[in-house]
Amino acid sequence: MNKSIKKITPENLTLSTIALTLITALSGCGSDAPGAITPTPSPYEQPQAQQESYSLLKQNGTIWMNQQDQKVSLRGINLGNWLAMEMWMLEMSDNPLGENIPDQYSLEAKLSERFGETEKERLMTVFRDNWITENDWDVIKDSGFNLVRIPFLYSLLEDDNNPKTLKADAWYYLDWAIAEAKKRELYVILDLHGAAGRQGLEQHTGREGQNQLWENEEYRDRTVWLWQQIAAKYQDEAAIAGYGLLNEPWGTDAETLKDFSIELYQAVREVDNNHIVILPGHNSGGIEAYGDPFDSGMSNVAFEIHQYPGIFGWGEIGYEVHRDWLTCGENGATGVCDWAKQARDVYTPLLVGELQPWTGLGELGGPITRATFDTFNDLNWAATAWSYKTTSPAGGLGNGQWGLVTNNGDQLLAKAETWSCNDWQSTFAEACSGPAKSTTPYSGEGSKTMYLVIKTGAFNGSDVIYDDIKLTHDASGEDILLNGNFGSNSGWTELSLWGDPRSYDFNYNAGAFAGSDTGAALRITSAAGNHSLIYQPVQVEGGQSYTLSGKFKDNGAGGNDMWAEIYLVPDMPQEWVDVQGRSLASIDVNSSSKEEIESYFAAFGTMDYIINDYVVDAMTAEQAPEIFTNIPGKPADLALTVSEDAISLSWSASEGSVDGYKVYRSTASRSGFEVIGETTGTGYNDTITSGDTTYYYYVAAFNDIDLGYGSEIAASGPSFFSIPGLIEAENYTSAHPGVQTESSGDNGGGSNIGHFEIDRWVDYDVKIDSAGEYTVEYRLATVPGSDGFSLLIGDEVLDTVTVPATGGWQDYITVTSTVTLPEGEHTIRLNSNGQEWNLNWIKFSKN
Repeated sequence: MNKSIKKITPENLTLSTIALTLITALSGCGSDAPGAITPTPSPYEQPQAQQESYSLLKQNGTIWMNQQDQKVSLRGINLGNWLAMEMWMLEMSDNPLGENIPDQYSLEAKLSERFGETEKERLMTVFRDNWITENDWDVIKDSGFNLVRIPFLYSLLEDDNNPKTLKADAWYYLDWAIAEAKKRELYVILDLHGAAGRQGLEQHTGREGQNQLWENEEYRDRTVWLWQQIAAKYQDEAAIAGYGLLNEPWGTDAETLKDFSIELYQAVREVDNNHIVILPGHNSGGIEAYGDPFDSGMSNVAFEIHQYPGIFGWGEIGYEVHRDWLTCGENGATGVCDWAKQARDVYTPLLVGELQPWTGLGELGGPITRATFDTFNDLNWAATAWSYKTTSPAGGLGNGQWGLVTNNGDQLLAKAETWSCNDWQSTFAEACSGPAKSTTPYSGEGSKTMYLVIKTGAFNGSDVIYDDIKLTHDASGEDILLNGNFGSNSGWTELSLWGDPRSYDFNYNAGAFAGSDTGAALRITSAAGNHSLIYQPVQVEGGQSYTLSGKFKDNGAGGNDMWAEIYLVPDMPQEWVDVQGRSLASIDVNSSSKEEIESYFAAFGTMDYIINDYVVDAMTAEQAPEIFTNIPGKPADLALTVSEDAISLSWSASEGSVDGYKVYRSTASRSGFEVIGETTGTGYNDTITSGDTTYYYYVAAFNDIDLGYGSEIAASGPSFFSIPGLIEAENYTSAHPGVQTESSGDNGGGSNIGHFEIDRWVDYDVKIDSAGEYTVEYRLATVPGSDGFSLLIGDEVLDTVTVPATGGWQDYITVTSTVTLPEGEHTIRLNSNGQEWNLNWIKFSKN
């Protein structure tokens, strides 16, 4: 592990440009709470992060404050997968430890079944002693953090076989963690990640599919008892920033959650009046159900929310989604501004207990992470990123793993996948899921035969193009690969791994892509699910470094779940045997020996780790990054002139610092846009023949720091949706600024729209062929259920739809109604009567 991490040496606090922008924006947001944010001098001391006095924390309005009445800027990280295991953090796959081991409960049950209770406990101790070690606390401190959230399961403390009885070693790991934190003047949050009976269906509760806490009085009583034991134990411990009562309680409604949280609060207060109690506010309904905690007799409290821009259907990973979140969106009222207003209205601090601001972002992850923590702290929020450590079979940082640290690995040379960057087109050096870099594949003496592997697959049909591939010896500049420019299959061997037959065209005329036209290319296609590879042997010299170069392109339709990976491995590939480039051992808890399992667990304490230096460098820098501080204005007056062989664009210049404009085009009105060019002027000529196709365009200004919001979208032809017909939800004509487009998990992939609240709306311009009665089908999803929406033309309500709970945000059902529509061109509006529902498409059929 890299221990040469710079320690932060800050000076006095100055508000960032982002903070000043936010304060100005927030001062215009209405609030009924006292002390609404205004740009006036602070009445209390505000040292820079990690320069505050280290003492017991307390609530002061919306502020986390210490005993010296200083505002404390809490920026931290989670110790995920330590005292509450989540199997995906060991390996991003369905069954990293074997079939039917989705969670910690099933892991412990299988270990007990095979080896007995005593050996199970010993093996779990081996894992815990090695997943987090003393050195990890040094890395956390040296990475610029001052807060650690510690997720744990109730069964760490309570003997499940003897309810309301503490285990003999109940406090060992929490005591150790608190002691390590105190040595480094770090705060900790004790987070009950899984309660008795479990508070939801998710695996991170410790046992997926249960969710029995809410209907079982015994389980609730045991949770009350457990928090009293914790509070009694740690009532005088100043290192504890707060008690996180319950993580992500998705298994109930907001009112039930509020009532039980108050009960837990009261139980804590019977023995501990010192510590901040953190109320779960990320359940559906957010913090609204609570109101001001003071009105319910609660004081010295905070609310916890979890925010994952770019992940879990919230837009796409990239610059734009974080810009929108941190700078309050185009209208200045969404994103953090919305949540800051909610916090002020209830006069209570916020903890963003989970966020992930660096995964998939590569070098950009550093400044975005720092900007995220700076913005949160300027708003008086505490925050803990998820998570400190993850591992993967191949290892390596790639374009940014979920873990700040991860296991090292050099066999995977480059990778792209539709989950990280749908419709990718790049050089290997810019690959979105794992950019190519120099690697030393063999550290021994002499030369060694290794195998360069190009692996391609998809769950719904593959279509990937490769070209201009080289494996260059860095010292000599010699390319040791044969026929990387293709034109034939010479030098390459094909193998199947699974799935439908595939086609390899080694002489495909790909034309220009990823910046150049390099002649004949390799195109790999399959009609349906497929996984295959080609490889060739190469000779590498011991201790010498090599760099992979080349380019590839996702040529498939959206949502086909496709991947492309290039490896350099020591063993010759075999038919039907996957090449994974593993640097992490593999076990199956169902069949591996006790010794193999123990060795696997113990290896986490000694394996070679690497740290995301982009994040660490940004977090420990004296100067904050400039990102999101120089966003140029939005171009206005976009107009199109359509001719026989071109479409010309013109627009008015943007305000602010502008280096140029990016031009985007799509054949759908609200999705699928790609950059087709850049210009320094206020016009662009797209040499394309439109024919009967309507093209959609927008432009956005950029400079060397930031990218501005896009102009209004302009169409080259008719943009009405025909009825009867199907309307993709994301292709709306206009919408309330709070409505967001996100990746859909429905059949066929694509996108959906969501983030609906009461009176948010979306419009579609339609052309109805004939008046009469129509069947309308709405493709909808929601977790809690919703009062849904009304369908209107003008002021006339044609239909009102409620949305039942569907089981997941991307678990869709079709709701059918009958409506009477007039003939002609109209604007159909969906006006939200409730909140928290997603729409994938609408279909109208004439009766």
